[in-house]
Amino acid sequence: MKPMSDKVDIAAWRKYELAESQLKGFTRSAVRTKIMLYLQEGEKNSGELEKEFGVRASTILHSIKEMIDSDIVKKGNKGYVLTNVGRIQALLLDNLVSAILVIDTFKNFWLSHNTDDIPDHLLEQIGMLNQSEILEGDIANILKTQEYWISEVINSKEIAGVSPIITPAYPEAIVKALQNGAKVDLILTKPVFEIVLKDYRDALNALLKMENFTLYRIDKDLKIAYTVTDSYLSLGLFRLEGGYDVGNDLNCFGEGAIKWGKKLFEYHKSMSLLIKSI
Repeated sequence: MKPMSDKVDIAAWRKYELAESQLKGFTRSAVRTKIMLYLQEGEKNSGELEKEFGVRASTILHSIKEMIDSDIVKKGNKGYVLTNVGRIQALLLDNLVSAILVIDTFKNFWLSHNTDDIPDHLLEQIGMLNQSEILEGDIANILKTQEYWISEVINSKEIAGVSPIITPAYPEAIVKALQNGAKVDLILTKPVFEIVLKDYRDALNALLKMENFTLYRIDKDLKIAYTVTDSYLSLGLFRLEGGYDVGNDLNCFGEGAIKWGKKLFEYHKSMSLLIKSI
């Protein structure tokens, strides 16, 4: 592998040329790849590796020798452990595998919706949404996604959301959550903020006086709607042809998804205006 210049950034495809042999090493052997990922849990001996993967000891030892020669694995006290280089590579590979699974599992969702308002640094971490499911409304119940969202929100302790859309049920759910003691941070797009200001002015004025409610306005024309709570992330997107897809939400669970959702909220909050009074 040739050294990279520390003075000039180079094209992505040229970086690939420099790292090609290392990248191929990730997938050259399934056993080798699985060992590297498994050793993230800590030191393992050959017997443990053989039992975990159901392959012969000779196959395990051959892969281990290759990994030792490549400075990915080294001998530990009772078995084998990742080197610093191996640990970094395993983390990167683990994230890549998770991302591929999220992309492939929800391929139609990503292909048919606008993802422009998800920044690149969070698209790179899309694997954090690996505990997700599509909630899809049907002809008999087109508002299934909305009903699920309401049931989750009113029982949440922490709520942070971005809304470029509004339905009559949404403000009611937020008010109920606040009354239940939830901490709520909302970002509304300018058109939605103006609608709320016109139709719910008195209620909004009362909410702004509550210590557990914070409101922001964003002037960017967002094509994404989402809510992250203490228990899940609800992600909705506009379709590529335009218009919000009210019938499809990607509901994401687990610590990783909540962390990802909070990062997305902080990103949009950084370009928003805090509303203290009206």
